[in-house]
Amino acid sequence: MLDGKAVFRSIAALLLAGVAISAATGANASEEVSFTTSDKISIRATFSRPKTRARVPAVILLHQLAGNRHAWNALAQKLTENNYAVLAIDLRGHGDSTVFGESSRTYKEFTDADYAAMIRDVRGAAVYLRERKDVNGDRLAVVGASIGANLSLQYAAEDMQVRTVVMLSPGLNYRSLKTLPYVEGYDKRALFMVVAEGDAYSYESCRQIKEAAEMASPIKLKAYKGDDHGTALLRTHEGLDEIIIAWLLNHLVNG
Repeated sequence: MLDGKAVFRSIAALLLAGVAISAATGANASEEVSFTTSDKISIRATFSRPKTRARVPAVILLHQLAGNRHAWNALAQKLTENNYAVLAIDLRGHGDSTVFGESSRTYKEFTDADYAAMIRDVRGAAVYLRERKDVNGDRLAVVGASIGANLSLQYAAEDMQVRTVVMLSPGLNYRSLKTLPYVEGYDKRALFMVVAEGDAYSYESCRQIKEAAEMASPIKLKAYKGDDHGTALLRTHEGLDEIIIAWLLNHLVNG
């Protein structure tokens, strides 16, 4: 017969096992993945999705300059809870995406041509998602911050299957990545921009993008007080994540 302490240890072991099982088989699952771009750069990413057998809409998350995919962790979790597959990538030269053939490089060494090549990272992300059988590749959105916002519009202008784009603190020109030349290609799809009024360059950029993108339907510009930039807007302004999720429901799922 087990004594009291032995019984307690047995129960504790079962409870700990239960916690481990719950973490592995909970409602949502995430995994570290990688894919190779058309110019042979290995891009590291975090893929997460709700635990369902259905093919679900997908969202690509693009961080800002000097950031990485983990800046999106909180939003990615909420998106997954709301039945979206999410792929948050480390753009080349950032985070874990720093291997270039035989050498290692970071964005600090980049030329304008290197920044321009980041569009291949977004293309690779879309290919990765569309090759997965658990993702509905016909329902794809891109959410970007700062330079990632510019990339999101640039990519959507060439991929008409992207249903909507959400841009946090875009600019007219970040490191040679421009926005206005891609507005016409974006055409009539729904476009959502978020900016802080005190972030002067981005605020003026948003105003010009909105004016140029008059064909987008609908187009929304939400401006907050303060000077937060990029993903900092999500941390500072409570409820912005829910606004983004509502936008995706209307223009990715139902649109």
